[in-house]
Amino acid sequence: MAFFSFVVAPAAFSALPSQQLAGAVVSRALGALEIIGIVLGGVLILILSLSKERGKAALFELILLALMTISMLVSHFAVSNRLHEMRVQFGEIAKLAPSDPTRIAFDRLHQYSVWLMGFDIIVAIALIVILIKRNPSQ
Repeated sequence: MAFFSFVVAPAAFSALPSQQLAGAVVSRALGALEIIGIVLGGVLILILSLSKERGKAALFELILLALMTISMLVSHFAVSNRLHEMRVQFGEIAKLAPSDPTRIAFDRLHQYSVWLMGFDIIVAIALIVILIKRNPSQ
């Protein structure tokens, strides 16, 4: 997710000749990343649910994984889906005036997408830290 956010998306927008092409590449890559997040989230929730780990720590990790997975579901099926529909319907969004209601709505949805991805990155880092602190010898 961090690689996508800090490398792939900026590279697409700087290397491709139009924002529409870059948006198409980023949308396609983001869609795949969201599906991977949903599937891995489900698998990790299942593994943790079936593990012998019990107690508050395991419950906390399970809640964090569930929140991350829900974030990916919302991102994929609500936010990214609507962004794609807007690109198809209105073409190159960047050509719309900043005051255009469609542009404002698009920019707002894009911000939601960034927040959802940022949330997942922060929670993933928190989970890594939790796991390292729990098993310092490994």
